[in-house]
Amino acid sequence: MRSGFVRPRPCRRIPRLAGFAFALVSAFAPADSVAQDPAPAAQEPEIELEDLMKVQVTSLARKEQSLMDAPAAIHVILGDDLKRTGVTTIPEALRFVPGMNVARSRSSTWAVSARGFSDNSSNKMLVLMDGRSVYSPLQSGVFWDVTDTFLEDVDRIETIRGPGGSLWGTNAVNGVVNVTTKSAEHTQGVVVIGGGGTEERAFGGFRYGFKTDDDIFIRAYAKYNARDDAANGLDPGEDAHDGWHMGRAGFRADWKSASGDRFTAMGDGYGGQVKERVNNPSLTSPTGFETVSDRVNLAGGNLLFRWVRDLGPASDWTAQVYYDRSQRDATLFNDELHTLDLDFQHRFRWSESHDINWGLGYRIFRSDFSGDFVINVDPETRTDDVVSAFVQDEIALAGETLRLTVGSKFEHNDYSGFEYQPSARVAWKPGEKDTFWAAVSRAVRTPSIIDADIQVNAFVIPGTPPTVTRFTGDSSFQSEELLAYELGYRTQPIDVLSADLAAFYNRYEGLRSIAGPGAPFLENDPQPQHLVIPFTLANDLNGHTWGAEGAANWQAAPWCLVKATYAYLRMHLSDDASEGQDPQHTATIWARADLGSDWKLDAMTRYVSRLKAFDIDGYIECDVRIAWKDPAHNVEISIVGQNLVHESHPEFSAEASRSEIERGAYLSIQWGF
Repeated sequence: MRSGFVRPRPCRRIPRLAGFAFALVSAFAPADSVAQDPAPAAQEPEIELEDLMKVQVTSLARKEQSLMDAPAAIHVILGDDLKRTGVTTIPEALRFVPGMNVARSRSSTWAVSARGFSDNSSNKMLVLMDGRSVYSPLQSGVFWDVTDTFLEDVDRIETIRGPGGSLWGTNAVNGVVNVTTKSAEHTQGVVVIGGGGTEERAFGGFRYGFKTDDDIFIRAYAKYNARDDAANGLDPGEDAHDGWHMGRAGFRADWKSASGDRFTAMGDGYGGQVKERVNNPSLTSPTGFETVSDRVNLAGGNLLFRWVRDLGPASDWTAQVYYDRSQRDATLFNDELHTLDLDFQHRFRWSESHDINWGLGYRIFRSDFSGDFVINVDPETRTDDVVSAFVQDEIALAGETLRLTVGSKFEHNDYSGFEYQPSARVAWKPGEKDTFWAAVSRAVRTPSIIDADIQVNAFVIPGTPPTVTRFTGDSSFQSEELLAYELGYRTQPIDVLSADLAAFYNRYEGLRSIAGPGAPFLENDPQPQHLVIPFTLANDLNGHTWGAEGAANWQAAPWCLVKATYAYLRMHLSDDASEGQDPQHTATIWARADLGSDWKLDAMTRYVSRLKAFDIDGYIECDVRIAWKDPAHNVEISIVGQNLVHESHPEFSAEASRSEIERGAYLSIQWGF
């Protein structure tokens, strides 16, 4: 452990740092605004608590509804939040969601999960980018290093903690993240961004939006990011060899026909490199492994087309198709994935009491994988498809006061066959500013290529002959199952305060486990001859989790808004070794202030408790952003300090080096016209 890391005492230091954050904001506030009359008209804030409660969300019901009315643990990150927190990636923004654990294991790699089961390839959360799933059938997870867009164009990020399988299907087990960008109509003109610093070494972006004579709105963007290596926690004399750089470009076009039909066409392309250091098992090395430092080449692109037709005040249908290609040329393997997805959705009112939403879907994957002695799959090329349908009925039991939503997703896949994922949600709204809700849901994670076809030679013990520990997939691997129970309460008791509370109890069956060892056997390919001890992936792990989450917004002054979150998680699995990769406690406090018409200040503190599986102590970190804007020339200059409490500290496990995230600062300049 590096000397710069000190284990905090959370019970005492969280209030202390929260007070520091608020004091920092207050110190820069206009003198006549502290404990006196509201700020004058020239200093009226952009911050409005009332607006936060009226945000429209679409992820829960696949239709627009108010956040206050949504019967689920849903949290919204607005586009302005991304700018004010100073984050440069989508995973970093998710740190401010209660119940969402975000940990950087390397400079470009994140373990992101909701309500447990954190891993570098967390496989129980579905991520959508403008309606396009970025799920990878290779490991049922998300590659966050290529999940990005031009952040200035993001309208909101909706996050659901808890199952979303009744609408979104398999792998929406513990949560859904839905990134929605603004329409091209609302991103007209030019925006130029550039900057750099100690860790965010260099970044820049350009977006141009325009309108054609046919009332077609179009925007195009390009961006580039380069991040420095993290610190090496095992060898302070060198870095972790995990820096990365990425270039990306894309477009979006929106238009409306004379009949009122709405059309959207959009696409992105990207390419870049990630440095990687891995410990390769070796049959010839005297230590049984060799450390390899290499570069991972990443490339891909996608195209999406959407057609929406309004049929009445509460009726419409949507047809969507997208194609996605991604290629990952890593140290241990190469994988090229092609995805084609077709989706149709129809919403209508059956009667005054029934709002019906139903849809059909078809998705086909083609994966071409090539590996080596360490990792491989058999067969190397495979094509799989998923056929799906869903139906949901929102029933008004007592007008707007009491509503019941029931529905289910039905799917057929090439691994586990037929799957169903029902849910029932009830919302009781005794007043305009109070909502109680409860839900029970079933969700599944279907098998991935790794579960069925993987072969990993994980360890080599030198000797004569060498001994290899091998893990293989199982073609009969079944889906992991979840039965979830949830309760929640959302309220705005007074004009300056709102709160969102949720509690859950989850029961899991058939989680991925390891069976064995099997009977050892000798193998001659590759040479030299070696003894193999086989283990097989199985569905023998069961367990339950429970916890609670809360978020609060306090309008401390007309010019200052304070946001706070807290989450508590307990996990009990039949194999204790599978626990300990998630913190029991996480908390954030974010104080944001509009200091007059030109200055903005944001101070963000977060606490993460101990990860016992990796022997990582709990820590507190703080980020600060201060920005000045020249309205006359539409130029904004900001300075961001990140991870200011420690010189460096680990957040998660890495393979060949214990990457530690370092203190950093960067300068950003944005110009628009």
